[in-house]
Amino acid sequence: MRYHVRSVAAFAAGVMLLAACGNTSSGTSDTPVSGGTLNIAMKDDFKTLDPAVAYDTDSWSVERAIYNGLLDYQGFTTQLGPDIAAAMPTISSDGKTYTFTLRHGVKFSNGREVTADDFKYSFERMLNPKTQGPMTGGPFWGSVSGTADFYSGKATGISGIKVIDPYTLEIDLDSPNQSFLNVLAMPFGFVIPKEAVTAAGTDYAHHPVGTGPFTLATWTPGQLLVLKKNPSYFGTPAYLNEVDFQIGVDAQVGFLRMQQGQADLVQPDINMPSAQYIQLSTDPTFKSRIVKAPNVDIWYLGMNVNVKPFDNKLVRQAFNMVVNKANQIKVLNGRGVINNGIQAPPMPGFVPNYNPLGLDAKGQSLDKAKALLTQAGYGPSHPFPAQDLVYAKVNADSDNLASAIQQDFQSVGITINLKGLSFPAFLDVTGKPNTTALSYDGWIQDFPDPSDFIDPILTCTAANVTANGGNVAFYCNKQLDTLDDQARGDTNSADRLKLYQQIQDIVAGQDFPWVPMYSTLETSVSATRVHGYQLHPVWPLVLTSIWVTGGK
Repeated sequence: MRYHVRSVAAFAAGVMLLAACGNTSSGTSDTPVSGGTLNIAMKDDFKTLDPAVAYDTDSWSVERAIYNGLLDYQGFTTQLGPDIAAAMPTISSDGKTYTFTLRHGVKFSNGREVTADDFKYSFERMLNPKTQGPMTGGPFWGSVSGTADFYSGKATGISGIKVIDPYTLEIDLDSPNQSFLNVLAMPFGFVIPKEAVTAAGTDYAHHPVGTGPFTLATWTPGQLLVLKKNPSYFGTPAYLNEVDFQIGVDAQVGFLRMQQGQADLVQPDINMPSAQYIQLSTDPTFKSRIVKAPNVDIWYLGMNVNVKPFDNKLVRQAFNMVVNKANQIKVLNGRGVINNGIQAPPMPGFVPNYNPLGLDAKGQSLDKAKALLTQAGYGPSHPFPAQDLVYAKVNADSDNLASAIQQDFQSVGITINLKGLSFPAFLDVTGKPNTTALSYDGWIQDFPDPSDFIDPILTCTAANVTANGGNVAFYCNKQLDTLDDQARGDTNSADRLKLYQQIQDIVAGQDFPWVPMYSTLETSVSATRVHGYQLHPVWPLVLTSIWVTGGK
C-alpha cells in the first residue's frame, strides 16, 4: 500500500539489524482493563473510509477497526486464519476453486446479518470501474473468472463469484494464484451492506457501515474523527470505548502533546520524525516505550514513463545514478538500508547487495549519469528542463529528504523544484495518468509475498488504473507481465522466486521506471498510560490490543 515516510545503517549490518529488532509491546501493565478513550494525533485528514477505494496507510488504520473480511492475520503474525469465514476455505485440487462457509450471526453495525450475497455485492462493487478504485482493471483480482467481461461492460456481474446459499460463497479463478488468500485478506475484500451504500449516495466514504470492533461515530473533516466500540461485534470486544483521531496536528506538536499527556499516539502509521526519535530515545520516561519492527517497504523516485523527459530511458537510467542514498538514510538517523532493487528485506525474493548498475557505496555514479544525459541530448546548448519533485509533506523529515534529493541533482546540473503536498492531495495527483512526472514514493507490503511489490505497482494492468492507482510510473512491460503471470501460479517456491528476480532485473537493470533508494525500520512510541500497543507486520495500526489506564 502507499504510505507516508515510515522507516535501517550500512547494508551489511542492516539485514542483521532487521532480524534482531523485536516488536515489544508498549506499556508495563499485564492485566488489560476495559474503558477509556485513546487519543491519536494526525497531521492530515483521511482520504476515504470506503474499502473499495482506499489504498493508503492512513485510511487503512481506521478501516481495519470498522470492517472485516473473510480472512485476517492471526494476532501479530503473518499467519492467515478465518475471520467472517467459519474456517479456511476448501480449495480444489487444481487450485482454481475456493469455497468459503460463513459464520452464522455476524451482523453489520446496522443490525442486519451478513450473508454470502453481501460479499458478492462488495467484491463486484470494488471491481466496478464506476467505483474508481485501484483494483479496477486487474491488479490482484484479475484471475477471478469473469472479471474481464465485467470490466469491459459485457457482463453485469462476475461469473466467478458465486453465492451457493446464504452462508456459502464460491470463487473461481481462471488460473491458480499462490497469493489469492492474502488478496482476500486485504481491506478491498471487506464486506459492506448494499443498503448503506444506497442510503449514502455518493458519500459512502464518510458514512461507513461494517462489522468491526468499532463504528464511526463522528467525522468532522479536518478536525476530528471518533470511533466508538461496536456492542454487536462478533469477535473479542476491544478494550477501548472510544478512539479520537485529532486531525490537523503537526507531528512535532503531536509529540509535544504526548509528552504533556494530551495525546497517546502520534501518526502511528508513519515513522517517528528524526528529531523526536533522538530526543525520546534518551528520555528516561519514553526511551523504553519506543517500539521497533522491520518495515517490508521500498522508497523510490517514481518517473512517469509517459511524460517528457522521462519517456526517454536514458534519462531514467541517468536519474538512477544521481541520488545519494546513504545521505537519505542519514536523514533518518540510520533507520534504513540502501536498496537498489524492487523487493525489500525480509521479503522472500530480496537479493542482498543487489547492484545492477555498479553504483558506489552512496548509491551514485555521477560521471556515468552526466554521460547518459549527454547521450540523451542534454548539455550547455540544450539544458535539462527543471522538474517538480512531488512528495507528501508529513513532517520535517519529509522536507529534509526531498531537499537532499534536490541537492543531489544540482551536482549534475539539474534543477529540482520541491512540491510538498498533504497526503490525500499527493495520492490524488500521483495516482492519475499524465499528471505527475516525478514523485517521492513509498510502498509497504499489503501481504508477505513478492507479488505484492509487482502486481499493484509495476504491471500493465496497474498502469491502466485511472484514479487512485499505485503504478505512479504508469510503467508497462509485456515481458514482465508474462513472467508475473507465470510466477503467480507457480507452486515451486524456488522457481517462483527466480521469476521474481528476473522481473527485478527488468525493472532495476533495464527499464528504470523508478530510482530505488532504501528500505526502513519502523519506530513508534506511545504515552505512558497506553498498554498493549504493538507494530503489526502487515497492518499500519491495530487498536484491539490496546488499553489505557488513567485519564480520559
